[in-house]
Amino acid sequence: MRYRFICAPVSGNGGTETVVVAVVNHLAELNKNVDLFLTLEPENRSWLTKINSNVNIVHFTGHTKIEKLFYLNRIFYSTSNDDRLIILGANIIKLAYFYRKILKKKWKIYSWIHYSLYNQNLFNPKNILYADIHLAISTSIKKQLIELGEPEKKIRLIFNPISKYKGEKNIPDNTSVLRVVYVGKIMLTGQKNLIELFNAVKNYKGKIHIDLFGADTTNGEIFNFLKNEDLIKFCTFHKWTDDPWKEIITKVHPNCLVLSSKYEGLPMVMLEALSRGIPCIVADFYGSSDIINSQNGVIYKSRNINDFVNKLEYVNSKYYNSESITRSINKFYEKEYFERLDKILGI
Repeated sequence: MRYRFICAPVSGNGGTETVVVAVVNHLAELNKNVDLFLTLEPENRSWLTKINSNVNIVHFTGHTKIEKLFYLNRIFYSTSNDDRLIILGANIIKLAYFYRKILKKKWKIYSWIHYSLYNQNLFNPKNILYADIHLAISTSIKKQLIELGEPEKKIRLIFNPISKYKGEKNIPDNTSVLRVVYVGKIMLTGQKNLIELFNAVKNYKGKIHIDLFGADTTNGEIFNFLKNEDLIKFCTFHKWTDDPWKEIITKVHPNCLVLSSKYEGLPMVMLEALSRGIPCIVADFYGSSDIINSQNGVIYKSRNINDFVNKLEYVNSKYYNSESITRSINKFYEKEYFERLDKILGI
């Protein structure tokens, strides 16, 4: 039996890559046969160096849709009846289903989607229903699958894993300035929706500063917006690094992490922040309530700037205990996660 992961296009900088590395390494350490098929060469390849050398990594080197179809065809043709296909892309799931039917094979198809099924334009959510078993990374994705007509018996609530952080916890800034940190793609609109954060900053009455860690995908749009709104003085932009948390803990000392996304699956950046004792203010996207509770942060109403500002003021006035924050995400730590995963895969 082989565990064959087919990875949807990733940049190399996101939380999905972190989870994929953890899972394939876990299986490799159990001496399982593991393949990782990339359907697009990532911009940043450094995450691939963290993968166990026993994992067979196969790259797609073509450029056209026809070449990708032939690439996927080779994967399906070489898959044996007792193999497990764990697929991160909805459209590939549908293709795998029809190939299995044509080839008269019996391998199982697992969906492992890392985005909300709604409020996105990446795929048709109904294509996910061609999978035999769904690895749902949040209760909201489980609920969405049921709403799409999938029986609950086919859905396994798995969440995402995170290593238990053993380093020094964050010591928040104790000055009069609210220090906010953002980690992720720098996008003014679209999924990450940073315009909502900047509008909240504009309406915040106290002193505030934002440190943003991530690759800027806006070609200057975001700087022009901040300059026109006279907000650039409140922001420090940091280039993407493989370990932004080291600088965040030792130099920034944030009071909170903010995520203003329109949609997410189960954001690893939130878990990484909380494991280091940093509370979070996040939008009410699907999946946020799986993580946030009274011990570790607050959820604000999307598109409601007044509520966002109120939550900034609330967090600035509240004391959060770093040890309580760390304990609040126990179910996401690797030990519990891998026990769930092994049971689902029948290991």
